[in-house]
Amino acid sequence: MITPLPPLNSRILIVEDTPANIQTLAAILKEKGYQISIATNGKQALEVLARIQPDLILLDVMMPEMDGFETCRHLKASEQWRQIPVIFLTAKTETADIVRGFELGAVDYLAKPFNAHELLARVNTHLTMDELRRSLAGKNAELARAHELVRRAFGRYVSEEVATSILKSPEGLDLGGEEREVTILMSDLRGFTALAARLTPHEVIEFLNVYLEAMVDVISRYGGTIDEIIGDGILVIFGAPLACDDHAPKAVACALAMQLAMTDVNQRLKAKGTAELEMGIGINTGRVIVGNIGSLRRTKYAAVGTNVNLAGRIESFTTGGQLLISENTREAIKVPLRIDGQFQVEPKGATRSLHLYEIGGIGGPFNLALPSRSEILCSLPQSLPIGFTVLEEKFLGRTVQTGRLVAVSGSEGGIETEVSLAPLSNLKIEVTAVEGVNPGGELYAKVIGATAAQPGQVRIRFTSIAPELKVWIRQTATRLGSTQP
Repeated sequence: MITPLPPLNSRILIVEDTPANIQTLAAILKEKGYQISIATNGKQALEVLARIQPDLILLDVMMPEMDGFETCRHLKASEQWRQIPVIFLTAKTETADIVRGFELGAVDYLAKPFNAHELLARVNTHLTMDELRRSLAGKNAELARAHELVRRAFGRYVSEEVATSILKSPEGLDLGGEEREVTILMSDLRGFTALAARLTPHEVIEFLNVYLEAMVDVISRYGGTIDEIIGDGILVIFGAPLACDDHAPKAVACALAMQLAMTDVNQRLKAKGTAELEMGIGINTGRVIVGNIGSLRRTKYAAVGTNVNLAGRIESFTTGGQLLISENTREAIKVPLRIDGQFQVEPKGATRSLHLYEIGGIGGPFNLALPSRSEILCSLPQSLPIGFTVLEEKFLGRTVQTGRLVAVSGSEGGIETEVSLAPLSNLKIEVTAVEGVNPGGELYAKVIGATAAQPGQVRIRFTSIAPELKVWIRQTATRLGSTQP
């Protein structure tokens, strides 16, 4: 290893009251290219330091007015001068005096009379060490800035606690995973695709940023780790990478807080002239593989397994503003839950039916609750003919069925049809325009179930409605509602 040389033209302050010693020291050091400043006592040395910043100080111990020990004490008490290396010049070679000098902060001592080779060797060594110290301090500052940048970037996807924990661990970014029980949350906006088709790309990004800013903030508060953001969909892990026993209730509380935050999101979007939207959330608890997947060039922290896929299936059954959880999640939660509904579903690819619970609130320590979603359906004076198809996953069915729209509220409707419709199935409905009565248009809806008050009537919840038809439905529901006894 090559030892780096001290910087050229280093400045050395000589503090010495004997002219012959000053002359000798200055001659030896100038010959090697060092710049020299001189003070003849401690007080004068402090005055010189107020004007210049030397790289090293040669400090005589025995001086009038203020000796070397007192001068060194003043130097080390100053933030500005504390790091300057000090070498004592002394005829006092008793161990106690040498120790005292080191205790005051000196880096070395040089006994009188001076040996030129020893003097240069010690000066060169300490200037080199100080240059290395400054270089290391600079590198540490750069590293700290880089670390903070990474932490802030990472902190956009996980909580502050998770980001800090992983960055502190040397193995935090190693590829590989482990099996662990976690809770998975999947959220998705209703009607986003139809909305995006009516907006410019810039407006879509602006819309998403408003929505995601609010959602990511909520997820961070509840300790969730964002696995993936795909457009308007968010996949979140609770219980990894930091293990915790309360991952299920945290996930449910987070979901409720996300739904409550949609009120503010919609207010901000409305101010920008964008239509209001709703979000559905599905939650499942189970064992998955969690860890870093990818390659050495690109890695992401993720959860993999059938329980992750099941969370996505559960979310697909939700309507806007709704939170559905699996039976596994319900069993993992010991705090009180407000269960607003229960559903038995047959998800595609699953080996058995699923029992799902609609959650409207959670007790302490979270104490969160959603407003009631119950609405009164108002019968239309004239039923409207409709054609509809049942959606399979994201694809339309091939058969167009017929029926009639017979009742509406602000966000729900009642239809009559001879076709048997499974609860939580998705429909694409084409409403026929009736001259002088209603505009025609397309809407998407999810089957909620049978209408108790009207046998043979199926209740649906709207997920996306063509703008003109949406205005008509809301105005009609308001007008009919005001005439109800």
